[in-house]
Amino acid sequence: MFKMKKDGVVPHIQVSKLSVLVVFFSLLILSQTYSQEQKLKSWKHLKLWDAPISEKQLSMLPAKGPYFVIDDRIIEDRWMIERFVVPLEKYSDNPVVKKDLPWEGTGTLLGGTVLFDTEDNLFKMYYTIWNSHAYYNKLPFSYNIAYAESKDGMTWEKPTLDLFDLKGSIHKKNNIIKLGWYKTQSIDVELNPTPKSSKDKFVAIHNDNGGVFVSYSEDGKEFNCSFKKPAVWYHSDTHNNLVYDEVRNRWFMFVRPRAYAGEGLKHVNRRRIAVKESDDLVNWTHDRTVMVPEEDDVTDFYGLDVFRRGDLFFGFLKRYDAGKSDKVSSEMVWSNNAYQWFRLPMGTERSPIGLGKQNEWDAGQVYLADKPVIKDDEMLFYYGGNKTTHNEPGNPAIGLAKTKLDRLFGARSLPGMLGRILTRPFEVKGDLFINADAEGEILVEVRSAIRDEPLEGWSFDDCTPFAGSELNEPINWGDKKLSDLKGKMVRLRFQLKDGTLYSFNML
Repeated sequence: MFKMKKDGVVPHIQVSKLSVLVVFFSLLILSQTYSQEQKLKSWKHLKLWDAPISEKQLSMLPAKGPYFVIDDRIIEDRWMIERFVVPLEKYSDNPVVKKDLPWEGTGTLLGGTVLFDTEDNLFKMYYTIWNSHAYYNKLPFSYNIAYAESKDGMTWEKPTLDLFDLKGSIHKKNNIIKLGWYKTQSIDVELNPTPKSSKDKFVAIHNDNGGVFVSYSEDGKEFNCSFKKPAVWYHSDTHNNLVYDEVRNRWFMFVRPRAYAGEGLKHVNRRRIAVKESDDLVNWTHDRTVMVPEEDDVTDFYGLDVFRRGDLFFGFLKRYDAGKSDKVSSEMVWSNNAYQWFRLPMGTERSPIGLGKQNEWDAGQVYLADKPVIKDDEMLFYYGGNKTTHNEPGNPAIGLAKTKLDRLFGARSLPGMLGRILTRPFEVKGDLFINADAEGEILVEVRSAIRDEPLEGWSFDDCTPFAGSELNEPINWGDKKLSDLKGKMVRLRFQLKDGTLYSFNML
């Protein structure tokens, strides 16, 4: 403050300790603010992709593409986006296989497999036939597996194999394969990805007395089975499904569980989903239950047929409405490890294929085969259908449905909104390609792996817009391609305007 003196006004400052502290901390704050501003300025000169990503985070990413929009290992966030299952298109001339031979019992059941053999250039089908007389009189081979083949997947022939006689010899003129010692039920046949010789080109599992057994075949018609050790030693009364995980070099088998909560109660069964694992098809882990009906579900999960695309498992969950409609429908589910399965939210359409209309051949039951056949950029799905419900006699047949390659689930923008999909940080390995539809447009920007901003020159404004419908459309930013950033850690952000994204890949 100022004090007055007789000889005039002389400025005199009284400095208190409090004043000193105020000045000190003010200068300190200013210094820190300046330092922070300098750091921010200096960070702008760093390469934005140099931020470290932990090894654990990287290990959680899918090992390979295509990368699907329902896989949360690669998708971090969504905004104004609706996920949905893509409906399969039923073939207009269904059914493609039906009963027309005297030994086909009640009809042709697709408790089996359809595959395409590139060596023979043929579609090959393995389907179940059931002899009700043999079944109810406890006679051998109430269940058998028949064989059909096709050049186009639509017109099928049932060749005479001369392998199996219902009376016990091996010279009967029919299309039944040779396998099993008491019955051959619900087969799953795979082209062996790791054959040791030509004799194990095909690998299969089937139900027989004593459990589920693994067998091998050179021609896919005559199988050699070792009954010394079943893969499943109890009765698993469903279409047990075998799938190979080529990323981790292991087999999974989807069966019914041995243990279940309702054991001993009336009208309760083990219709749940369990999985077993093996790296040699001989030694299998204990079965582990992985899917049970929720409180708002049907009572029974009849089975789960699983296939792989990229580094993701897809499954057709057979939902049996026991005690009510008694109908069987299929729901598509997915998993990244075969143990934890994901479903679309309740209230959304979960089935890729609906039951037929009343009195149509597939009005009561639909059972999709274990995997699609991929041919000419299409995925062909074969399914068993029946006009009647599960507890009624019927005349089952086999139909065909299809979708475009990898269009299994989609993510679309909500009507009138801009939808956004943000990926997790990943390492660039090639150019970007998308599987998408857009009546409006789809744009993509490349963003910093750690900072929430696009890289300079890689924004939405720099992206060449996509419109139309393509399975493998390259995305560029002017004259730049994503591979220009090869080895760098980035995110992608997709912007959808009246568009749908199914998957993307780096090639």
